[in-house]
Amino acid sequence: MSRKNKSVEYVESALIAEALRLGCKIISRQFKIPSISTGLDLLSVNVGKANFAVLEGGVSERKVSAFREYRDYLADKVVIVQNSDDKSVVKVIRQADSSRYFPEGRRRIKARIFKRMGGFYSCNGLMVTLTFDPKLISKADAWHDVGSLGRRWLDNVNRWRIRNGMPRVRGIKVLEVQPGTGYPHLHYAFPRLRWLAPRDVLRRYWHYAAEGVDWRYRDSFSPAGYVCKYVSKLESWNDEALAEIWMNRTRLYSMSRDYYLVAEEKRVPEWCYLKSTRLGLAAMWFPPLVGEYDTVLGANDIAMEVYIGSGKG
Repeated sequence: MSRKNKSVEYVESALIAEALRLGCKIISRQFKIPSISTGLDLLSVNVGKANFAVLEGGVSERKVSAFREYRDYLADKVVIVQNSDDKSVVKVIRQADSSRYFPEGRRRIKARIFKRMGGFYSCNGLMVTLTFDPKLISKADAWHDVGSLGRRWLDNVNRWRIRNGMPRVRGIKVLEVQPGTGYPHLHYAFPRLRWLAPRDVLRRYWHYAAEGVDWRYRDSFSPAGYVCKYVSKLESWNDEALAEIWMNRTRLYSMSRDYYLVAEEKRVPEWCYLKSTRLGLAAMWFPPLVGEYDTVLGANDIAMEVYIGSGKG
């Protein structure tokens, strides 16, 4: 589907999910088909804010259903890469192992954060939390706009600081789902900062809850641990909240490179893409792969999971 010419076409459920995530707009329902109980949708591309003009309810359920389809797809996707220097060596990679929606993916994300932040584990700092009042903004809008609203709030606070002769500040921003309401809320950490702005200024620029800005100073905390704590908390998120960050492509956390005490490595790629396949089809592609290449990294894990784990071994 081309976003330039705003084409309109009929697509099946997997493409509908991806189109919605890219900012499409549902404008009408057409007819029933067996694979989609809610019917097929006519889509028009809207590269701005994703609006859902649906004739009848079910937007949340459709988001969750689309996310679950994507997660199942990712869990079964396997990528095979080849060593750039030694063509006799290949490696089997589970796509789920690099995704925040799976335990191994979250573990790797946390390891990368600790590596990048080096020894920057303990310091003083200011903690700020921004929450939403359901009476002032819809849940869908809060999830869709939470990243931009947080940036706008901090930009406004920084403008106030500059006008009053103080330097801009950079913070670490982390997203969390609000227990009970299902709304998102934002946590900011400002390492080595004792004071940000007056109470009325902090709340003046947050228009989505009358008492929606809370803060406290701490003599000691770990910036790396602070971020990783919320990465770990993804495990307890329900599928509705996960569907929102997936569909809106919302970042779970962000921080200034000032906090990366270990420079990101720039290396010549060691591996190059060979092909993609499905874990469920391993009985077909796995034996020829092992026979064709001298070394297949990850082969033992695949064999354990597919053959031994299923009783085929």
